[in-house]
Amino acid sequence: MLQLISLVIIYGAMAFIWTFVYLNRSHDKVNQSFLVFLSNVLIWMVLNNLNQFGDKTAVGLAVKTVYWLSMMYLSVSFLYFTFRLLKREVNWKFWLFFGLNTLTVVVRYLFPIDYSDPTFWRMDDPVVAPLMSFTFSLPAIFALYLVLRQILTTKIARQRTQMKYILYGVGLALVVSVLSEYVLPAVFHYTQELYLMYYAIAIFVVAIFISIMQYRLLNLSSDYIYRNLFLNASEGILIVNRAGRIMSVNHVGKEILRDERLDAGDFVSAYLPDYRFDTNYQRYETELVLGGQKRYLTMTQYPIDEREQGTTKLLLLTDLTQLHQRQEQEKEQLLEKSNYDQLTGLYNKQYLLEKYGAQQDTEPKRTALLFIDVDDFKLINDNYGHLIGDEVLKKLAECIKNNVRVSSDAIRFGGDEFVVILEDTGAEDAFLVAERVRSCASELTFSDGSSAFHITLSIGLIEGVATLNELINKADRAMYSSKTHGKNKTTLFSEDDVDGMFHMRLS
Repeated sequence: MLQLISLVIIYGAMAFIWTFVYLNRSHDKVNQSFLVFLSNVLIWMVLNNLNQFGDKTAVGLAVKTVYWLSMMYLSVSFLYFTFRLLKREVNWKFWLFFGLNTLTVVVRYLFPIDYSDPTFWRMDDPVVAPLMSFTFSLPAIFALYLVLRQILTTKIARQRTQMKYILYGVGLALVVSVLSEYVLPAVFHYTQELYLMYYAIAIFVVAIFISIMQYRLLNLSSDYIYRNLFLNASEGILIVNRAGRIMSVNHVGKEILRDERLDAGDFVSAYLPDYRFDTNYQRYETELVLGGQKRYLTMTQYPIDEREQGTTKLLLLTDLTQLHQRQEQEKEQLLEKSNYDQLTGLYNKQYLLEKYGAQQDTEPKRTALLFIDVDDFKLINDNYGHLIGDEVLKKLAECIKNNVRVSSDAIRFGGDEFVVILEDTGAEDAFLVAERVRSCASELTFSDGSSAFHITLSIGLIEGVATLNELINKADRAMYSSKTHGKNKTTLFSEDDVDGMFHMRLS
């Protein structure tokens, strides 16, 4: 009675596991190979009951033969499952073990078989029986070797634990199989029929199933979708339970949150302080510091199952850090471009007003300012054309840039007028700068193809403590003084002139 109850429990457990795997089958090769192994085990167990009736009809003999072959290929189907589990391609080693088992089956047919005996595959020969048993077990032994090697080499703790479950299960099945099927009957002439084998196989299958369900290294129902959409998604994906704990996270999620050790059981709030489980985010932007760097993320969250909104949710993370950085760079570039004159490459009037106009409300500093104007520039445009006129302005801008300090600001004030700001520079040094620019400009040669010409500059110079508007007005007046007194010269503005004009001209 106890044995019957045990068998019912074993059959029930095996049937449940097989049904669960079958109903949750996917395109994953690991799942398919596990289903093949389970089917082999169930065929062997179910047909064993039919074998005990001793039916010698053609159908009965066919059933007994299928039953026997399913038992003989148990170790091969397990090796196939192991190959798929470890992501190994089926190679010549697998086919070698498959061939050895097939040869064992053929050799066994050479011996008399009494199908009326429920254990007709057993042999009493104490030499041949263990040898055939060993050959039959070779695929499972090799599978054990692969599992053991994976335990020793893998760096993934969960995979190592799963391999240990399988190692213990198959090890127990092998020991009990050899003991029950060959050692006890052949050596000690003692048989327990299939009870020990049932227990061993059931424990082995349950061990694999537990490892699968506990560590999810075989994702049954949605494995194909999981691997292709979850693991390989371009966005970070987290599955979060109501307690705010992470149930699963993909590789991109770990990269975005800057923690490769992030795993199931961690709290989302430890990485995203703004996170709330009850909120269904719609591309909610958040700024935070991860790994010592400022990051910009968007969060989108919704229930996995609309009928159970309070259980688990899918949290999508998008890293906008690079986009923000690129936008900031583009903004800076646009701002920079808006402050530059496109023709000459010098700063424009807007830059001058933004930088130095802001100093209007502060205490003015001692500054030297040059106001530069091209003599007779309108005639140049009229006689040689605007393209030549543009060339004059570009070459003059080069003269200015090459003869002022890098820290000084050179500005195209408008048309053919230029302003140079020389901070912390005295009048004499500023005058030398102006003369270098004027001399450089006078050496330039321009031509329209038929005639050549040179240019001259009239420069006004002011040095003192005043606002930007005052400095520009006085330097402009000094520049006009240069023009009215013969052009091609630099004039220093002075407040001491009695009639408001300039008492000091340097050339």
